[in-house]
Amino acid sequence: MEETKKRVVYLDTANATYVNREVLQEMMPTFNSCYGNPDSIHSVGRTARELVEIAKRRIAMAISAEPREIYFTSGVAEANNWAILGLARANKSKGNHVIVSKVEDKSILLACKQLEKEGFEVSYIGCDENGVVSLAQLMGSIKQNTILVSVNVANGEVGTIQNLNAIARTVKEKDIIFHCDASWALGNMPLDVKSIPIDAMTLASDNIYGPKGVAGLYLKKSVEIESFILGEGGKRPDHMNVPAVVGFGKAVELATKEIMVSSHKTKLVRDYLYKSIKEKIENVSLNGHQYQRIANNLNITIDCVDAEALMYMLDEEGICASVCGTRLEPSETLIAMKRTPEQIYSSIRFTVARNVTREDVDYVVEKMVDMVKKLREISPLRKSSKEAK
Repeated sequence: MEETKKRVVYLDTANATYVNREVLQEMMPTFNSCYGNPDSIHSVGRTARELVEIAKRRIAMAISAEPREIYFTSGVAEANNWAILGLARANKSKGNHVIVSKVEDKSILLACKQLEKEGFEVSYIGCDENGVVSLAQLMGSIKQNTILVSVNVANGEVGTIQNLNAIARTVKEKDIIFHCDASWALGNMPLDVKSIPIDAMTLASDNIYGPKGVAGLYLKKSVEIESFILGEGGKRPDHMNVPAVVGFGKAVELATKEIMVSSHKTKLVRDYLYKSIKEKIENVSLNGHQYQRIANNLNITIDCVDAEALMYMLDEEGICASVCGTRLEPSETLIAMKRTPEQIYSSIRFTVARNVTREDVDYVVEKMVDMVKKLREISPLRKSSKEAK
């Protein structure tokens, strides 16, 4: 007897996406016919080099940069580590003060901890309850010896889009290097490094239906950076992952084509998901800015519900979602947004994939209603709130 295929509704694109069919098609020849090392000078190597250059041109065009300003890394963590450590170390003669927001990716926050061990001073600026980084606090934190500021374009946990133009111009008025992590913004909103004064920007592949194991760092040609990996091959040495680079370039081209139309379609499904949850489940609140947010992100708090338990229960029904932290290591973003431990414990993130339909949403909400009811019946938070009354 043939097994019935389990229904899968994927709502975790902030962690990874499937590889677009056109992207995969573009990658395939690089595994067995265009397999050369792009640093080799023979014909097979030159063919691989041309494929890498095509990827650079595609990514550069998408963000209004030059191809020579695009560097490839093994992932977002490496790109962010390289940006923070490399830019700070290369410019240490000008000062030793770095500013980052408290709602940055862990790869940036941990790189800053490393800088502190090396004698740098790091200021961590806060945000409001919607996750919007405080421009006033940023301005108040800038010193004579500030050499680097890093603020994300959009937060990956709650989806809040930062006031990037105002932040970048405030930083550049003081002649300070500005880096931004655009990992979750790429493909969700237009990015332009010419109209906004950005010196360095991290770009992700696996959030835009490209391959894993590759990311990019845009680096303005006039900006100095110290190599993060030692070896032959310029600023970012080591053999390049040509298949992934080729796929990344194609994914960026597709993701930024008619971006406003595709983002609007995703937003409609995301909004329908939130509306349906609010209608069927009581005491649900939004995390992040209601309007100033990327199209695919929905992070909510469901009062008196263990979000991690809910995530596992959803997974049993083929529904993929995520929680941003655990009881032992809670979300630093939600802490910065002044959420209580109970609210953080009850927060779950849904990031909508392009192939998710309204019918999928109906299925998700139908399953969630029963799950939330069961979890609330056994929730110690529910019991304590009843006792307080």
